[in-house]
Amino acid sequence: MPVAEQMGKQFRLLTDWYLSVLDGIRPEDGRKVLRDNTNSLEWLAGHLLVMRSRNIARLGQPVAPFRYLDTFVDQTLPPPSFRAFDSQTVYPSLAECAEQWLSYSTAFSNALEAADEPILQRELALSGPTGGNTVADLLTSMVLHEAFHIGQMSLLRKALGYPAMYWFHRP
Repeated sequence: MPVAEQMGKQFRLLTDWYLSVLDGIRPEDGRKVLRDNTNSLEWLAGHLLVMRSRNIARLGQPVAPFRYLDTFVDQTLPPPSFRAFDSQTVYPSLAECAEQWLSYSTAFSNALEAADEPILQRELALSGPTGGNTVADLLTSMVLHEAFHIGQMSLLRKALGYPAMYWFHRP
């Protein structure tokens, strides 16, 4: 199976997991943290949105800017330039994040399906924790990055008293 096709399967499941983990969360619970040094569901959801939008751009496709980009990114700093969670900051609601996630995920899936080898092998100025500095290398890291944060979101969901997220694609 080609690399882009395998990644497509993984990202489609992650797309569904993101929506599953946010399903039914009350707005006030989206702002809660487990401890002072942890992130809220709103911050995690927005952080993943920034990364999905960046990955659309890395695949060479235009992307509508995330309305809350400056809430999550300090564009005066070199990449990754993320702002840490701040309990005093107002983050986008989980409903807004889910809506934007659907839009970005459709665009990302289309961009990944259209990506040919020259796009996937294009070198970037950064590398991910799995090594390498091509678009394909970074997307490999992004699969893990999204799974990592969705796992955090799942734990937070359960700690807030909600049932577990759905593990397979939702019915």
